Order: sequence, then C-alpha cells, then structure tokens
Amino acid sequence: MWYRALQIFLPRIMPLFDFRVVGKEGVPPTEGVILAANHVSYVDPLFIGVALVERQLHFLAKEELFRSPLFGSLIRGLHAFPVRRGQGDTGAIRQCLRLLAEGEMLLMFPEGTRGDGMALLEAEGGIGFLAARSGCPVVPVYVQGTDHVLPRGKRIPRLRPVTVYFGRPLRLAAETNRKESRWSYRQLSEQVMKEIVALRVRAHSAAS
Repeated sequence: MWYRALQIFLPRIMPLFDFRVVGKEGVPPTEGVILAANHVSYVDPLFIGVALVERQLHFLAKEELFRSPLFGSLIRGLHAFPVRRGQGDTGAIRQCLRLLAEGEMLLMFPEGTRGDGMALLEAEGGIGFLAARSGCPVVPVYVQGTDHVLPRGKRIPRLRPVTVYFGRPLRLAAETNRKESRWSYRQLSEQVMKEIVALRVRAHSAAS
C-alpha cells in the first residue's frame, strides 16, 4: 500500500527538485535486474524508485533501521528488507536471489554504507556474488544531488536538484558465472564500481 501510494504521489512533486533521469532506456523492462548505485543519502532509494516508477523496487537496508517500529514499518512498506552488515547474512542473500529469480528489480549499494558525496568508497564483494549466482544483469547507477536534499544528520528534506544516471547493463559471461571465489566476486564488484565512476565523471562534466 505504501509503495503504491508513493508511486502515485512522488512523481507529482519531483519537478520541485528539478528532477532529471538520464539513460533509463537501457534498463531491462521486465527481467530480474540488480541496480548498483552510489549511496550518499537515505532518500536515494526514493529517487531511484521514481526514476523507474513503471516497476517496483526492492532494496536492502541496514538492520538497525528496522529497530524503530514506526520507521521499520514504513521502510518495509517501501519494499526494504534488513541485512546485517559485516556478516554473511544468508537470510538476506536468499531473499535477494528469490526476488531476482521472480523477475524483480533489486537495488544495492556496492559501497555498503553512505559516502560523503566527495568520493566513492571501495566496493564490497556482495554484489558480485549475487550477480554471479543469479545471472541477472547489473545496471550501474549514479545519483547526483541527494546529499544536498537530505544531508547526513538532517531530518527535513530540502528542495535541491537531483539527477539519476543509468549506465549500460553489465551481463556476465557464462564462464564468469561459474567462478566460486571471493576474489572473483570482488573483481565483479570492482567492475561495477568502475562503471559508476564513469557515470560520476559524466555527471560532473554535464554540470560544469
């Protein structure tokens, strides 16, 4: 219910943020997809979800955010589900693989936590693992401006321009999918981060 309500409401207020979307035509329209995005603000999933409003988005959120009954209920209604950071959370992994097998869209943040908006953090290996296990395409995403809409430590959003850039889908070769090592998963994650960096360069060039 919450998700459907926001699908209707949020697109109507996006012009207030001078909201723009670049490259979404490359996102597969129906199959299971992993969206790999930079992360600078708690509102990142909202803007990415509105950019792809035709589909429903599921995303991982740190377990601590679900400890508040009210906020936890809200983000669950927005299709978030908890993950224990720094641990091998097999329950969250199974949930991700199930959603992808059902043709759903899964948003992940390869950096694992929010950055400062100045530089991208090193990728963790989880997204490479899921890409290899699921065989689903990975679409790099760069979100620009959300760190000004809701900066770290703030609770009230501000009206600032936001642009979401989508890169080309990365489809892993069959021989890559069969690799079963932490090293190979991290290599895949780093490949995704390189594409996000390229989108970041593109965004900054467009802004200058």
